[in-house]
Amino acid sequence: MKEIIKNYSDIFITSCAAIVMCGQYYLENIVGLEPCNLCILQKLSAQAVFFVYLIKMIVPKFKFIFDFLGFVVLVFGASESGRQIYLQNLPADQLTGGYCDIPFEFLFNMYPFFDALSKVFQGSSKCAEESWVFLYLNIPEWALLFFASMILLLLIRYFLINLKGQK
Repeated sequence: MKEIIKNYSDIFITSCAAIVMCGQYYLENIVGLEPCNLCILQKLSAQAVFFVYLIKMIVPKFKFIFDFLGFVVLVFGASESGRQIYLQNLPADQLTGGYCDIPFEFLFNMYPFFDALSKVFQGSSKCAEESWVFLYLNIPEWALLFFASMILLLLIRYFLINLKGQK
């Protein structure tokens, strides 16, 4: 079991991220869903996970740095999708008037990076819309499932391999 996790986890993470990216492309370009700003951040996080682990497979040096960077991106993606799930479960009168209606690029051009990021995380009623459901889960719930399962895989690999002395 250790050898399978050790040898194939990067391929699995990259493949899962590629499937998520294909799903994002399908929903945005074929179904015609317009993503809110939190959805765009989740999309960028999934793409970052794909590219980090693809580069890690191509360049075998600095594996720990790529794992750390991938873990940070996965945690950030999970926090984005968790925030959107929280917004979807709020009553309509508690939602802010917000920043999801402002175009993503304009928001980041208008404000400094961390201010724009905090405004995206505030969300609005557009971020709370549930526009697509598959197997009783909506888009941010699927995104949270992806990010959390990849975090779990990284933690299992770390505890099984690195703490047992096999690097």
